[in-house]
Amino acid sequence: MDANRFDAANSERSRWHTHKTGQFILVESGASHLYTELGTWMIPAGRIAWVPPGVLHASKPSGNGNGWVVIPPATLAELPPRVCVLRASALLVSALQRVTQLKAQDQLSALLWRVIAEEIRGAQPELREVPLPSSPRLLKAALSVLASPTAVCSLDRIATQAGMSRRSFARHFRNQTGLSFARWKRAVIAQHALELVALGHKVSSVATDVGYESVSAFIAMFRRQYGESPRQFMLENSARYLQARQVH
Repeated sequence: MDANRFDAANSERSRWHTHKTGQFILVESGASHLYTELGTWMIPAGRIAWVPPGVLHASKPSGNGNGWVVIPPATLAELPPRVCVLRASALLVSALQRVTQLKAQDQLSALLWRVIAEEIRGAQPELREVPLPSSPRLLKAALSVLASPTAVCSLDRIATQAGMSRRSFARHFRNQTGLSFARWKRAVIAQHALELVALGHKVSSVATDVGYESVSAFIAMFRRQYGESPRQFMLENSARYLQARQVH
């Protein structure tokens, strides 16, 4: 078992790498990005990301994001087979925080890892993935949207950027990501909005930043994507931040 702390003071993106036994990312406050060859994830406070063994990935804290990267022991079994973001119970968060303070040979560490494995099996995954296309032209176009997410980005413009017809781009994009471009763009915008909300930005300014003229329409989009309003998310995020501060 190995553990490293990350925080806003060291916000550079990590190099692409893999782990033989996988990796947990525990975000205590703010948010963190997770990147793989297949997609990107935004991990807000109080959530845990799981990266299975052998998956090439990189990560980067966002703004005031801080938490832990924890490598589990090889003996830990029956973990999710795919990358996922999990809504963590207080017990799961506390157990992961505690193992970072122990040596791998410690008897308490072994007990806590059994608790973590059980809690992971009961944790609910959240739909936070933004899948990426595989072909170079489509991937380049998709990355340009990720770099500056906005509702005004049109299918026609992005298809032209990729040097393809609207129909051809839409067909290939759906085949490679499993989503229509419109649904994919909403997921990208929602992910970027989630990051801004997690960093404490006002909902009205976030709505404007991502290209929504109507705040109510933005809130409805956010609720459809994440099951709660930005205000509810901000309150929950603040509560989890205070909880993490009390632990440390």
